[in-house]
Amino acid sequence: MYSRLPESIDRDRLPTIDVLLPAYKEGNVIGQSIESIRSADYPQELLRIHVLVEPGDSETRTALERLPCPYTEIVVPDDYPGRPNKPRALNYGFEVTDSELVGIIDAEDIVDSKLFLNVANALSIEGFDYVQGKIDMVNEGDGWRNLVFRGEYAFWYRLLLPSFHFVGYPVPLGGTTNFFHRTVLEQASQTRVEEYGDGWSEDDRHWLSEHHLHGYVPWDPRNVTEDFELGILLWKEGHEMTLIESVTREESPIGINAWIRQRTRWQKGKLYTFVQYTRHPPATGSAKFHGLFQSFLPHLAPVNIVGVVVLTMVANLLQFRVPLAVWAVLTLGVVFVVEMFAFHAGGYWLVSEEPSRRRAVRALSIPLVVPLYWVILWGAELRAIKQLYSNQLHWEKTEHHGRNATKDS
Repeated sequence: MYSRLPESIDRDRLPTIDVLLPAYKEGNVIGQSIESIRSADYPQELLRIHVLVEPGDSETRTALERLPCPYTEIVVPDDYPGRPNKPRALNYGFEVTDSELVGIIDAEDIVDSKLFLNVANALSIEGFDYVQGKIDMVNEGDGWRNLVFRGEYAFWYRLLLPSFHFVGYPVPLGGTTNFFHRTVLEQASQTRVEEYGDGWSEDDRHWLSEHHLHGYVPWDPRNVTEDFELGILLWKEGHEMTLIESVTREESPIGINAWIRQRTRWQKGKLYTFVQYTRHPPATGSAKFHGLFQSFLPHLAPVNIVGVVVLTMVANLLQFRVPLAVWAVLTLGVVFVVEMFAFHAGGYWLVSEEPSRRRAVRALSIPLVVPLYWVILWGAELRAIKQLYSNQLHWEKTEHHGRNATKDS
């Protein structure tokens, strides 16, 4: 299921890797990400770090000037077609780099020291088309939402995605720690244009031609969960992926407003993907099912919990004798809820570095607050639906504080 790094690897055969770091207003964390990459166990001359910045982002660009670590700053031109966001920056960065392997690391990430060796082994030696690493939201001490968030991510990356991969389902990619052969992304761009169009106007095409750009769109510039959609697209096209053991340390949002904005963006992008698959259904039944199922799955938790509560309340208020079919639905709903309690708590137990006693207390407390977590998620869900209906496809920025930079976060 996972690509395994051998005990020894021929370092003379290691490939050059273009590492794309999209950054916007990340001046207080960009340094920790670049430093962690430069500290990785990989020949540094083969790691090309490209920080993708917007012209007006003086915060990030000023912070970059103070860094001693080598990197390349790529400014995404104002005139480059599209609305400024992460997938647009990635598409431009892809156009102006040329290494055979291309990967994404978020601007606040702390990467595993063996990450790039694992990537090179999986892609260049074992021959996979693309890979996804694990992500861990490590700042569990910043409140109950952060605690549940860590359990949720552990469930997602340690259980659900490996299960999807094991049975041959598409694996939705995370926004970071995924790497590809360049040719795979070029093919993804070609497929996207054939199925959905490139979205370029005549003026856009003229600008691209003047600047000697092809107009590649490996990532959908209109989708604010471009990573999620790309994973389904690559699976649909038959590309072979694997998972790697390397863990990237991230920071979950601090404060409820930041949490809701981030989750709104995620839910909106997945709803956008769902709508896209209804308007442009794939040719095969399997691809239709998986495209719609995967893009709807992240919405099941709030839908399920609200459905169970509403049905139970209505039955009680009406003193209604529940028919067998309704009883079965309610029972399945309750089973699903209990399973999710266990998955969140168990996932947290697997990843937490806390002493056993504290870890046990926190794991047991997670099921008590998951329902409230889902209630807030439902609010983000409604917000996402409203924004999508109003064609508000903008990117809501998540502020990062660098809480993932130390082990005791």
